[in-house]
Amino acid sequence: LVRFWALLTLASAIATFGLYGDSAAAVIGAMIVAPLMLPIMGLAFAISIGDLRAIRSSILVGVGGVATAIGVGYLIALLMPSSFDPTNVGQIMARTTPRLIDLLAALATGLAGAFAIGRRDVSDTLPGVAIAISLVPPLANAGILLGADRPELALGSLLLFVTNYFAILLTGSFVFGLMGFPAAALSGATPRARQLAISTVLLMIALIAVPLGLASRRVIRDNLVESRVTEAAKSWTAGTGYRLMSVTAGDDMVSVVITGTGAIPAAEAIESHLNGQIYGVRVRVTAIPAQILEFGTK
Repeated sequence: LVRFWALLTLASAIATFGLYGDSAAAVIGAMIVAPLMLPIMGLAFAISIGDLRAIRSSILVGVGGVATAIGVGYLIALLMPSSFDPTNVGQIMARTTPRLIDLLAALATGLAGAFAIGRRDVSDTLPGVAIAISLVPPLANAGILLGADRPELALGSLLLFVTNYFAILLTGSFVFGLMGFPAAALSGATPRARQLAISTVLLMIALIAVPLGLASRRVIRDNLVESRVTEAAKSWTAGTGYRLMSVTAGDDMVSVVITGTGAIPAAEAIESHLNGQIYGVRVRVTAIPAQILEFGTK
């Protein structure tokens, strides 16, 4: 336990500083150091054999590990300068909008992790499994965002962790069950405990899939809208003194930024181009005049 908590605390600190520094290498290093996969796989094994006592102990260690990772991120966030805005960091914001594809990746990773733990001849692949599944970084991310008073973004990071957590439990229990570990020799093993635990995990995954599906749908819609508006804006500014700078899609508004000199192109041209292409979305165009400075030198 001393080794577990020491490594988890250090991994959480590495993940937090890596997220703040926008360093993918540091975040990956935290994934390798973090031992949080062990109590989750322990719980998956306990579920597969129906050992109620082992289920309880694994849950307690796992909950303590989750609280520790969030707490480390939160404490470090409180020590950061108040002028630092975590929403401007790519590594932090990338872990606030989990999608359905993240659930599918976690299911595949759980299969690989359980298989690697259950067989000695492939146990050397465990570091790769630790990198593939994101456990400590989203928890540290949640702590950072809570410390920055952004609870709505912290919920997205927690959803990413919960997605990975229950996906590992489901696939891990499935693989350990297929491997046929003997449960009869364990006094705490009962078929009822196994059925209840598996039913709970399946229910949680079904509930998680709903917000993940909605988030995925929103991302796909925004990407499609941005693509169509970008094409229309480029055609609209072609041959004029303006050029397209950026296109950003939100919930019900697309922000287009152009820059240049001279008369702004007529809005009717881009409006007619987008009719029938996007529905129920307003477009706001911001034109930034380009300033030209000329001066002589002595």
